[in-house]
Amino acid sequence: MPARLLPVALLLPLSALAQTYGEGEKIFNAKCSQCHTFVMARGMLAPKPPADRPAYLAEFLKTHPPKLSAQELPLVIEALSRPDR
Repeated sequence: MPARLLPVALLLPLSALAQTYGEGEKIFNAKCSQCHTFVMARGMLAPKPPADRPAYLAEFLKTHPPKLSAQELPLVIEALSRPDR
């Protein structure tokens, strides 16, 4: 692979992750932002180790009214749990 194409090839998987996270954040903003901001929810998770965040969120969300479908829940958990923000 030519050297100038290598950086682009390395970024392709990152762009796919960004799309996934973006979808979870969009769902959060559409269904959860009446009571919570995305930044506030992520701040609540800041003290938790990144590996523990998905399980913590899954348990926490059991106490909330069911606003998220079975397909939306993992996308929102993934977006909130990511360690990059």
